[in-house]
Amino acid sequence: MRYLSIFGLTLVILMLPMLSTVAAQDSTEIQLTDSANSVAANEIISDTTQVTGSLYPISDERRQKLFSYSSFNNKWRFASFFIGLGIMAIFLFTGLSAKLRDWAGKIPLRFFAVWVFLILFLILNYIFEFPSHVYRSFIVESDYGFMNQTFFEWLKEDLIGLGLSALMGIIPMWFLYRLISKMKRWWLAFSIGAFPFLVLMVVLIPMYVSPLFNDFVPLEDKQLESELLTLASSVGIEGSDVFQVNSSKQTTKVNAYVTGLFGTERIVLYDNLINNFTYDEIKFVMGHEMGHYVMDHIWYGLSLSIFLIAFSLWLTDRTIHSVIRRFKGRFKFDKLSDIASLPLLLAYLSIVSMLSSPISSSVSRYMEHQSDIFGMEKTEVTGEAAATAFDKLSVLNLSDPDPHPLIEFWFYSHPALKKRMEFVRSVRP
Repeated sequence: MRYLSIFGLTLVILMLPMLSTVAAQDSTEIQLTDSANSVAANEIISDTTQVTGSLYPISDERRQKLFSYSSFNNKWRFASFFIGLGIMAIFLFTGLSAKLRDWAGKIPLRFFAVWVFLILFLILNYIFEFPSHVYRSFIVESDYGFMNQTFFEWLKEDLIGLGLSALMGIIPMWFLYRLISKMKRWWLAFSIGAFPFLVLMVVLIPMYVSPLFNDFVPLEDKQLESELLTLASSVGIEGSDVFQVNSSKQTTKVNAYVTGLFGTERIVLYDNLINNFTYDEIKFVMGHEMGHYVMDHIWYGLSLSIFLIAFSLWLTDRTIHSVIRRFKGRFKFDKLSDIASLPLLLAYLSIVSMLSSPISSSVSRYMEHQSDIFGMEKTEVTGEAAATAFDKLSVLNLSDPDPHPLIEFWFYSHPALKKRMEFVRSVRP
């Protein structure tokens, strides 16, 4: 139920089941005792041609960290899922959610009453979740060498995210509960209304929210900037800006993306990527990201999101009312239109999101493969350079290159790195 991020509750209500086409490569489990997987991973990671910094090529110590971090992330998926459900159960079975509703209900205007309820809910949920959140997001990231912030620097940004959650979350929440109280097919009306809101977020968040956490400045390497703009122009992306972001302020992980709509297009590179990748490797990575943009993956992703949102809310509407009737004495509300039902609604969406993950993951992996093909065709880098870029992503981000097939099928938004490396080498040996 992790939602205290930049997008906050806005994305919880709208985007729990949403396909993300720009997510970083997942890290998953690889057991050291599994000799077949271990040998495969060692072969992948050891087949390198570039030496960049002290972390690449991989050392035995970092290889052990990769296995450990991947295993931890795999287990944490389930741990965080059940922690989130447990916190929602506390809100419901103690009657706490109903008490928050009663306190907020003293405000005469419905909109502001809902807003006060949301703020109180966010604050208490943040407190309940704080120990596990600190452990996962600060302690673990620090232990594995990713964290570049002090605890108080990290906490400051996290609290900014909490404030944005309270600010941005009221719009979809108020809209949702108004529809529930007025319409039988509220789930359909909300899903249709969610589409323009999601499009608006795609436009506004890169321009106004992300800069609250990092500095986005013109790319300092003008030769690289010229090559990327030439590449962008050759694939039909005109008038875009190229930024480098000081992601090293927070983390040592690498990433890049192309985002924006309606004249707000921007090409963004993490400074960690610039510092650790060669020109050809960067060109392939950015060619891949441009492929997402040129092939309209953002629109396909948004469309799939709306479909999954509609399905999730429809299924919730068909099944949640019996639960409310059964536990109305404990919950202290007897209908879904009561804002005190928010924790139950979030629990339902979390469960549906977990169960529907293979759908969104499979579609995302397909689009990622399409972008890999696009990157190879448009950049004309060697297969070895592209494979090395994937290898570095594995080493620097401690991502498992060869996860268990079931884990890849259920959770991976990107194809396993081993498969991607084999593919680019087969395209251009």
